[in-house]
Formats: sequence, C-alpha cells, structure tokens
Amino acid sequence: MNTQRLVAVLMSQPVLSNVWWPFTLKRGLTRQHAKSLVLWLNSSLGLLLSFGNRQETRGAWVSFKKQSLGELPVLDVRRLSARQLRLLEQAFDALCGQPLLPLPQMAHDPVRAKIDAAVAQALGLPDLTPLREQLAREPVISLQPLRQRR
Repeated sequence: MNTQRLVAVLMSQPVLSNVWWPFTLKRGLTRQHAKSLVLWLNSSLGLLLSFGNRQETRGAWVSFKKQSLGELPVLDVRRLSARQLRLLEQAFDALCGQPLLPLPQMAHDPVRAKIDAAVAQALGLPDLTPLREQLAREPVISLQPLRQRR
C-alpha cells in the first residue's frame, strides 16, 4: 500500500494481467460512463468501499478476491444525469494525466482533492476532505498503528 496510487485505470484497448483484474462495462454504457466510474473508484468514497472489501493480509500487502470485487458496491453510473456524467467526464479528462501521490499521502494530494471535489460536486455531497484525511490515517493505508500517529 505504501507505493499504490490508484485502484482503477481506464485503458483504450483490452489488456491482460496476472496481478489485477480487467473488466468491461455492460452494453449500452459509454466511455463517459467508464470515465465516471474510474473517477469514482479513485475517489475517497471509492477507496473506502474498496478497502472495506479487502482480504486481511500482513504488512503493506492487500488482497482483493475476484468474487469480492464482483460484489463491490460502486456508483451506479447508469442512474447519473447527463449533467452529472458531463461533470465527472470533464474532471476525468482534466486530471487523468496528473500524477497521484501514493495512498498514504492522500491527505495532502492536490490531485486526489480535485477528484473528491469533482465527485462531491457532481453528486451533491459535502466536502470529502475530512474523509480523505481519516482514510489516510487508516493503518492498512498508512502502515502505522493509530496510537502512534498524531
């Protein structure tokens, strides 16, 4: 976890891997939907749900079982309005080329803050900064017990 920066990426062509799982959206969903979902998954809310569905391991390693990922609660991009999709797509396009800091540094990551701001704006949510700051303190992410952090 100390080097991980993303939990989801959008690829322009089919890919194959042995350490992560590719997926495709259902028929009828567009690239705009895909961009919205990837932005959501990399937001503090998406990270919170992802890490809440992890398998326990030791140290900096986190395991995700394929079945757990298939059941992961995510933003239903099919229910977003055209305006919401447009806002999320614009944020994705503006931020996709900017590097994110490793997850333990997310509380001070300006790009992650912009992702959270875009998700909050599009979905009518309050500021996600407090969630991002608390998530960065989570021992699985920070690799430090809470009692040692101040």
